[in-house]
Amino acid sequence: MEDVNKEVEGLPLKDEIITAILMHREVHFGGSFNLMLEYYEGGGKGVSPDFTLENIVDLFQIEKKLEQNLAALILSGPDAEIVQKARESYKKLREVYQSESHADRYAQMIADLIFSEEEEPKKEIDVIVAEGKAIVPALIHISQSEDLQNPLYPGYGCAPHLATLCLGKIGDDRAVMALFEQIGRGNVQEEEEALSALRAVGEAAKEFLLKVVRSKPITEDNERAAIAIIQFKDDPVVGDVCLELLQNEEIRQTLPLAAYLVLACEGLQKEEQRLLFKKLSRDPKTPTILHVDFDVVMSSWKG
Repeated sequence: MEDVNKEVEGLPLKDEIITAILMHREVHFGGSFNLMLEYYEGGGKGVSPDFTLENIVDLFQIEKKLEQNLAALILSGPDAEIVQKARESYKKLREVYQSESHADRYAQMIADLIFSEEEEPKKEIDVIVAEGKAIVPALIHISQSEDLQNPLYPGYGCAPHLATLCLGKIGDDRAVMALFEQIGRGNVQEEEEALSALRAVGEAAKEFLLKVVRSKPITEDNERAAIAIIQFKDDPVVGDVCLELLQNEEIRQTLPLAAYLVLACEGLQKEEQRLLFKKLSRDPKTPTILHVDFDVVMSSWKG
């Protein structure tokens, strides 16, 4: 073990990068550096931005020199457990292809989606979307899976994003809550897909968001709903509700909630509403930081 440490310490790599490479290799390439290098040279979907081809080669050379499996020597107990769990996920996903049951047909479609090496597998998405509302529960499950957000799991962390994309194309209102829960989780791409999907669901999503944005006491959910309701900013009803909320001084002082509400007022149509909006924009009790957002909305009315 001491020899291993000396070899690894001589590399311009941090311990966490070494661990990440070995875990990535163990899960996605069956513990083979040869397969991993072949894949990385081809630039596949699962290529991690956290390490380079040179990093992999360096570790491969050390493993050959020591004639020992670096993963067995370096990975800690918890790391090895994560690897084992991710491998089991691969195994279970492959097993769905062995079933001839009609009930497993959706599972096979989703497995095709997850295993695809394309960034946006159009063929697999089209097949799933063609099934319509019947496949929605399975897609919701995938979109909410924390494990599948992990790049070590099948789909390299992209499976929830792809499931969300399918949900948006199908537009079933049963997906509203699952899509809403993706807002504010920190993944920008997933949030954008969730917002687009909510827009695609339409009226049911809008009514849900309006209910949440008006709810009391004010919580993080109000803010998340305000972010999403901007997708419906052209709807006069949305503008009405957001303008009503902004008349509350406490809400105007609650940032960034107030900023999202301001931006959602773009659909205001009545002249008296627009005058009230303008008055609020310069009210001394309105935070100065909101002036830019108010101005953006009022400029859109001049077009």
